[in-house]
Amino acid sequence: MPSSVTARLILGLTLGTTLLWCGAVAYSGYTSYRELGEAFDRGLQESAQHLLPLAADSVDAGGSRAAHEIHHFIEGRNEYLSFQLRDSAGRIVMRSRDAPATPYSQMPSPGFSTVGDYRLYTDTDKTSGLTITVAETTRGRADAVFEDAEAMLWPLLALIPLNALVIWFAVRSAMRPVLRLSGDIATRSGQNLAPIDVSDQPGELRPIAEAVAKLLERLRAALDAERTFAANSAHELRTPIAGALARTQRLIAEVSDPGIRSRVHEVESTLKRLSELAEKLMQLSRVDAGISVADREVDLIPVLDMVVDDSARRLETPERIHYVKADGAKLCAHMDMDAFAMVVRNLIDNAVNHGAPGGRIDVRAGSDPDGIVCVTNEGPVVPAEALAALTRRFVRGQTRSAGAGLGLAIAKTILSQTGGNLELSSPAPGREDGFEARVRLSRIG
Repeated sequence: MPSSVTARLILGLTLGTTLLWCGAVAYSGYTSYRELGEAFDRGLQESAQHLLPLAADSVDAGGSRAAHEIHHFIEGRNEYLSFQLRDSAGRIVMRSRDAPATPYSQMPSPGFSTVGDYRLYTDTDKTSGLTITVAETTRGRADAVFEDAEAMLWPLLALIPLNALVIWFAVRSAMRPVLRLSGDIATRSGQNLAPIDVSDQPGELRPIAEAVAKLLERLRAALDAERTFAANSAHELRTPIAGALARTQRLIAEVSDPGIRSRVHEVESTLKRLSELAEKLMQLSRVDAGISVADREVDLIPVLDMVVDDSARRLETPERIHYVKADGAKLCAHMDMDAFAMVVRNLIDNAVNHGAPGGRIDVRAGSDPDGIVCVTNEGPVVPAEALAALTRRFVRGQTRSAGAGLGLAIAKTILSQTGGNLELSSPAPGREDGFEARVRLSRIG
């Protein structure tokens, strides 16, 4: 069964009208058969009533009851009706040329009867005792009914495709508002919650369209409030967190007691995690505001070089990061440079925080025309069901490392806004363990 409502309507209406037409033809054929049968029976009866006196007079005038046949007026022509005239003893005394030499029926009964392939009407002249039987082949009647039904069926065969075409135009015209509403809803997302135009929707669809429009309006208001809260909170937290972290680090330098220094280090770690969370929330609010797309194509290789170098210098062992660029590597896209920097930094931070401790991290820039960047780290294999959920916000894999579960979600959102894609795989291609994040840029514009 077709999944499209339009296809279902077209198929259903076409089959329905065709079946109804066939039913009408069948009923018309049945009615025609009855009416034609009555008309032919009347013709048989009238022919017998007209022929009987004439045949009786012809036999009496000839003075002979010897059987003889009536010749055609036109040689070589088949008669539609044939008859036999018999005397009171049952002998055939006269017959038409097309009538058989033996009686149609050995014991004819007055009125109508059907014997073999003949429809008969028998009548007797009470004065002369002569009996006439007029016969008509049943095949003639069947041919007449068949020709009548055929005359109605042939137009049906020609009209089926025309009927389907008319139904297609009618259904497409009626479904146009549905398709338009479906297209409007399909274009809505977290980045596009513009109101839906319901002014031209028919009465049947208007309640649905208005309900969806109100839902989008409430959703837009909720998302705006959430984004505003996240952005304001992150902005307001950055300064006090930075101040508290600076004082904590100064306290670590001044305190000599090992126990106190250990507890202060724990405070320092907590403040650093808060600082990272505030930074992620700031990134998230910027991404949700739609800063990812640039108005022109940008060469992103210098941005990649800078982010990789900065990420390496932030590590205790910078040599953990191995950066390789293919000959002729190009990373050109309509993407904001800050947005691309957020993508790469989040992928490298994810590899550092959740990969094997002290393990190697490979960053490769390929030569694919669309631009590919791969970040691969050592570590245990991530299950497939967990891998598919890692790009959702605030979702973290089975790891003890600190994090808010926003890095991959931010990278995925930025790439989606710019027509790119983020592909995750574990184990890493060509290896039995590890994790790889592959960035595939897209040239849009």
